[in-house]
Amino acid sequence: MTVTWGNEHWLWGLAFPVLFLLWNLFHRSRASARMKGSQAQWATAGFGGIKPASRSKVSPPKIFLCIALSLMVVAIARPRWGTEKQVTFERSREVIIAMDLSKSMLAEDIKPNRLERAKLVVEGMLESLQGESVGLIVFAGSAFLQSPMSPDYQILRGFLKDINPSYIPQGGTDFEQMLSTALDSFEQSDGMADRFLIVISDGESLDSGWEENARKLKEENVQAICLGFGTREGSFIPDGNGGYQKTPEGAVVLSKLEPKTLQKLAQITGGIYREASVWVDLPALVEETVERGKASLNEREREVAEIERYHYFLAPGLLALLISIYWEFPALPKPRTIKTKAAA
Repeated sequence: MTVTWGNEHWLWGLAFPVLFLLWNLFHRSRASARMKGSQAQWATAGFGGIKPASRSKVSPPKIFLCIALSLMVVAIARPRWGTEKQVTFERSREVIIAMDLSKSMLAEDIKPNRLERAKLVVEGMLESLQGESVGLIVFAGSAFLQSPMSPDYQILRGFLKDINPSYIPQGGTDFEQMLSTALDSFEQSDGMADRFLIVISDGESLDSGWEENARKLKEENVQAICLGFGTREGSFIPDGNGGYQKTPEGAVVLSKLEPKTLQKLAQITGGIYREASVWVDLPALVEETVERGKASLNEREREVAEIERYHYFLAPGLLALLISIYWEFPALPKPRTIKTKAAA
């Protein structure tokens, strides 16, 4: 059996109780020599008064005190031996949700509409998370970070309840700005965590500038989980006044799910694309992404080099200290001068 030490330099402290014990024995021998031929007597004080006592009872050697100090020094040095297996969480997760707030998300081909269904899916994911850092980006014709990554989901829930297309006046679906905002957020976080960008949208980017940012996400070990909200048949977009959105020519706008951009983004980053015309289990998608890529917040057994054994020395050391206080430090009467009256 090999013993190692966490604080090996503390072992030098063992010299103190050894030197103290030698000094104590030397001091006792000198005191005994002085007492020989003296009329002074040793005594102890108790509830029954002052009683004569032997030298060993009045001032016993501090052996238990030295044992206690030695054991506590060894405990502080943290001895280790033996091995064990521990279940540890080696990695954490960072999740950014990018929510499309373009007006087409108000289409009702998914009930109650695409945006409200997306909020329900995200809310379901938050219920199942356990301490992961989650942030929120909203985007349409522009993008901005609505909620920085945090394990406090109540703040995120408050934003989810209120966001709507009026948050971003610029129309469109600008994936380039959305991915750029996500990159900025991930670059300020812990690079050792597993990272996921959950993109919720129904649209297709009209330019290819976003692909460069997608490759940068891949370099930052970010995997995109892309959810397409809408149907291939599509639906009209309510205008909020009882009618539907129209083109400048007066034609009613029919919004359909355009998945090509989402599919390509998932492909570039090694993520997953799913259509969300039916209920989507986001936590299950995250786990599926983990299985396909590198392992993340999985419970892993790893062998620890040695087990801490300091308590094997600390407990006996404290017991020896209590015995020392009781046995080796008796209550002694104070020295006093007794005056005798002269005989008349």
